[in-house]
Amino acid sequence: MTHMIIKTGVYLACYSILLCSLLVHAEPSDTSEFRSTDTWINSRSVQIPVTIVVPVDSTSEPMPMVILLHGHGGTRHEAGGYKRVAEGLAARGIASIRMDFPGCGDSLEGFKNNNLTNMTADLNAARSYALQTLDINENRMGMLGFSMGGRLALSKGSNAADYRAIGLWAPDAEDGEANIREYLGGSEQYETMKATAKRQGFAAFTTFWGQDQQLGYRWFTDMEASTVTPTLEQYRGALMVLYGDLDTVVKPEISRSVLKKAINASPAVEYLIAGADHGLGLFNNDTLRSEQVIDDTIAFFAMHL
Repeated sequence: MTHMIIKTGVYLACYSILLCSLLVHAEPSDTSEFRSTDTWINSRSVQIPVTIVVPVDSTSEPMPMVILLHGHGGTRHEAGGYKRVAEGLAARGIASIRMDFPGCGDSLEGFKNNNLTNMTADLNAARSYALQTLDINENRMGMLGFSMGGRLALSKGSNAADYRAIGLWAPDAEDGEANIREYLGGSEQYETMKATAKRQGFAAFTTFWGQDQQLGYRWFTDMEASTVTPTLEQYRGALMVLYGDLDTVVKPEISRSVLKKAINASPAVEYLIAGADHGLGLFNNDTLRSEQVIDDTIAFFAMHL
């Protein structure tokens, strides 16, 4: 495993000195470099919202593609961060598709349906739809996952034969539900909420950011059964782990552990964003840090796809 640590805080200091069978509704947006389309696709007999961004060029070769997976309670745009990544990838000839998971963004479902099982189905549906409707090179595919999306990429989707490059932003990458117990307020609170969800179908939860969510019982059991270590140990593609040193939601040691487990990844690249919390500058208008996150991510996929 080739392992490089890039401390982005140094860059910041210098920087500061100087479609539905599927198609139901589509809103294309064109520039000289890319075409972006919002549409709906079928997954689990439910219509889910997706955004597809493809490069506009004269080449006839199949395109590489990245699937973007948002975090717990996030959206397919992630405060504009995923939009910027997708457009930057398209400018480099790389297509992308991203979706809203249940209860998020433009989803037609309630958050009770938000769990790894349904998220995996939506990931697979989006992949299949893109491969059926776009001219994609299946040997040059990648995934980008943020927080819970990173967990999904690792535990459910990162088959080395399917994905040449995987990028992770502050991935919730511990086996089982240990980090989630802390996120929900400790083991006692976790068990109480799980019991409530089993009894009435969901447990009410308000996030640190003021989002009111209904956590379904399947959300708890899926988390408990989820593992990332076996897949990480087998993965042989390019891996990027990017995180902030001030993250208290997915602590830096969790992100660093991904690189320790990815013993066969090549290369494995670590980006430490100095002064960034879990939002990586995207949700508090921290332009310096968010721009570095976006630039590093685009450069990673451009190099390895």
